[in-house]
Amino acid sequence: MTLEELRARGESLNQALGRESYQSGAGLKAETDFAGIFEAHADVASDEAWQAARGHHMVEEWVADARIGRAVAPLDDRLHAWEAAAEIRLEGGERMPLQRAGIAIANEPDRERRLAIDRARRAVLAEPTAIRSDKLGLERDLLEALLGLPVVPARQQLSGIDLPALAAQARAFLAATHDLYFDALKERLAPELGLAPGSADRTDGAFMFRGAAFDEFFPADRLVDTAVRQCGEMGLDAHGAGRIHHDSAERERKRSRAFCAPVRVPDEVYLVIRPHGGHVDYRAFWHELGHALHFASAERALPFEHRWLGDNSVTECYAMLFEHQTVAAAWLKRYAGLTGERRSAFLRTQAFDLLAIVRRYAAKLEYELDLHRAPSLERGAGRYVELLSEATGFRYAPEDALLDLDDAFYSARYLRAWQLEAALRLQLIERFDEDWFRNPQSGPFVLELLSRGQRDDAAVVARSVLGAPLSFEALVGQCEASLS
Repeated sequence: MTLEELRARGESLNQALGRESYQSGAGLKAETDFAGIFEAHADVASDEAWQAARGHHMVEEWVADARIGRAVAPLDDRLHAWEAAAEIRLEGGERMPLQRAGIAIANEPDRERRLAIDRARRAVLAEPTAIRSDKLGLERDLLEALLGLPVVPARQQLSGIDLPALAAQARAFLAATHDLYFDALKERLAPELGLAPGSADRTDGAFMFRGAAFDEFFPADRLVDTAVRQCGEMGLDAHGAGRIHHDSAERERKRSRAFCAPVRVPDEVYLVIRPHGGHVDYRAFWHELGHALHFASAERALPFEHRWLGDNSVTECYAMLFEHQTVAAAWLKRYAGLTGERRSAFLRTQAFDLLAIVRRYAAKLEYELDLHRAPSLERGAGRYVELLSEATGFRYAPEDALLDLDDAFYSARYLRAWQLEAALRLQLIERFDEDWFRNPQSGPFVLELLSRGQRDDAAVVARSVLGAPLSFEALVGQCEASLS
C-alpha cells in the first residue's frame, strides 16, 4: 500500500464514520455499525498501512487509532445501543430516557429532585462502565504491541504532545487561580443555591451553570438566525455556502450534547444541537459552529491529513473562539439586548463558568495520566473523585470514573485550545477592536486561519500567528480581570 492509496482509503473510512456518527447522534438511527465500517476498511488497520504511514506523523497517529478503532468497534456499537435504549427509574416508578437525564438535572430547580435523578442515573452505569473498561484494556494492549510502550509514552509519541509538561502547566494554573476561583464560588453558592462551600454536588453545578435566570435574552427560535446575522456582519457564511447543515430538531434518541459531524471535508458538515434552553444553547451552538466553519472552510486541495487529522487543539481553539463571542459585552448588547447591571452580572457568571471548566479539565488530565499509569484501571480510577472534586469544589461520583474520560488524552487538546484561544482572542481585539466579531475586516483574517485546516499544530499556530509559545498566561490574566 502506498501513502496515496492510504490517504484515499482514509477519506473513505472517515466519511463513513462521520455519517454514522451524525445519523446515530442526531437520533436518526437507533443502532450503529462501526464494526461493519471498520471491517469494510480493514486494510487501513493493516501492517501495510502502518508501514505506509511511517514518517508521516499525522497519518501514523491516525493509523494507530484506526487499529484501535477496529478492535473496539463492537464495544462502541454495544455502548451506543445501550445509550439509545437506556432508561432510568426514579423513586416512585417514574421513568426517563437516560439521554434526557443531563438536561433534566440542569433544568431542575428542586435540589432533592436533581439529586434523585442523578442517583437513578448512577444506578444504571455498571454496564457502560464494564464496556469502557474493556475498551481501555484493549487500547493498552494494542499500543503496547504496536509501539512497545505503555499508554502515556505511546500517546506522547503519537500526538507529539509532552503530556507531563502540559500537566505541570495545568497544575500551575490550578494553583494560580485557586483563591480567585473559590472566592467566586463562595460568592455564588449561597445566593443561588443556598449552599455552603464544601456541600455542593456536581448536579448543583450543572444547574448553576445552566444560567436559567437569563433565558429571556436567548430564545431558541432566534438561535440560528442570530448566528447567520452575526457571521454575515463579519463576512462569513454560517451555512458555509450550503456545506454546513444545521440540525436543531427535537428527536427522542438525539444526543443531549451538541456536536459537529464532518462527513465530506469541506463539502458536507453537520452541526447538531438538542436545545436545553437559554445561553447554554447559544454557547454550544457557537462552539460547534466554529468547528463546522473550520471544516467547511478548509482548502479543498489540502491532503487528507490536513483536512481531517492533525492536532485537534486547533479546531477546538476555533470552536472556543466562536463560543466566547457570546460572552463579550458588545456581543450581548447587539445580539441579545442584554445591557446594564444584568449584563455585568451575567458576564461575571460566565467568567466564573469558564474558569470552572478549565480547572475541571486541568484535573481531568492529571486524573487520566494517573489512570493510565496505574497497574490496574480499578486502582487508577480511585483518584477521580479526589482530583475533580478538589479542583471544582463540586462533589463528583465514583460511578463516573471510567465514563468521564476523553479518548486518547483529548483533555490535553482542550487545554492547549484554551491556551491558544485566549491569546488569539486578544490579538483579534487589538487588530479589530472589542467588537471584532462583527467587523467585516476580521472575517478575511479568520477565514484565512480556518482555510489552513489542521496543517499546523497548536504550538506552530501560536508561534507563527501570535509569536509566542503556548501558555495559560493570557487566560489567567483574563480570568483575573473578570473576577478579581
